[in-house]
Amino acid sequence: MAGMAVATVSTGLRIGTLELSSRVLIAPMVGITDAPLRELVSELGAGLVSTEMVAAEAVVREVGAALELLDCRGGTSPVAAQLVGCDPQVMAAAARICVARGASLVDVNLGCPVPRVVNRGSGAALARDVAATARVLGAMVEAVSVPVTAKMRLGWDHHTINAPELARALQDVGVAAVTVHGRTRCQRYQGLADWSEIARVKESVDIPVIGSGDVDDVRVLRMRVRAGMVDGAVIARGMLGNLWFVHQAVQHLATGALIADQPFADRIALTERHLEMLCAYYGDTRALRIGRKYVAWTIKGCSGAARLRAEVQHMDTREHLRWILDQARAAGPAPTGHFQPVFTSGEG
Repeated sequence: MAGMAVATVSTGLRIGTLELSSRVLIAPMVGITDAPLRELVSELGAGLVSTEMVAAEAVVREVGAALELLDCRGGTSPVAAQLVGCDPQVMAAAARICVARGASLVDVNLGCPVPRVVNRGSGAALARDVAATARVLGAMVEAVSVPVTAKMRLGWDHHTINAPELARALQDVGVAAVTVHGRTRCQRYQGLADWSEIARVKESVDIPVIGSGDVDDVRVLRMRVRAGMVDGAVIARGMLGNLWFVHQAVQHLATGALIADQPFADRIALTERHLEMLCAYYGDTRALRIGRKYVAWTIKGCSGAARLRAEVQHMDTREHLRWILDQARAAGPAPTGHFQPVFTSGEG
């Protein structure tokens, strides 16, 4: 940001009563940030990981699938539980359940742009009403002893940008930090995230402001944090198909060191380890179905990958998985290098 003085920043970050080891956080992503993924990126250095977005109403009704997403009791710590909803009492009750299930922090989704969420008055739709949003978050702050945070967009569209006003209102009711995705709801995932607008939010409040959107260059990330534009950043789509990026970002932000990209064989090995973790958590049948996307993202970077992608869609045994990965290792990387997958989750 032009004219902004460069600041020296500490490695970690404090959010309310919670001390994080790194200013690099992992965004909640539907269908991605389950317990095995959270464990793996925590090992790679992420300061805070999050559950997938979970509907507060389903949590309060004790729907099994919703409670499964809130499995925060493993060895991974700290873990944020992200809720979506718009009723203050329901959100407060769901927050208490999240804490009881091991969440270190409760986050509220004020940015999800998908119709099935906004048509119910939640996500980005709730954020249009600053007073209503403050009532919801205020009820949650009163309900739990852990920090309550929020993830928002800049506004509904470019004519109604309200992120600075919303952040101030949330700070006033005790919210410990806000994450701001540098796009509007109407942009969805199109165009570039506007970090100058995120910096305006940072200038408006005293609580930590975490930046989100297009975090895919560790040098740019470090520049933004050192310049005081944000207090940290969340990684979302930038790590898909390349989880090593989390380690690169953590190390560069902390020390300035540029960690080399993984050799292709090492990237395959990391994916293989991820699949093993999925199998241990879910059992082979479900894990191999969930893991197909990770394998596809990894092998698309190899020579002649097209013939293997069809195999991935039918991958149903560990032997089949090993055969596919062995074929990719033998083929080696394609001249085009790393493949960045297209992914449009409810978050990220």
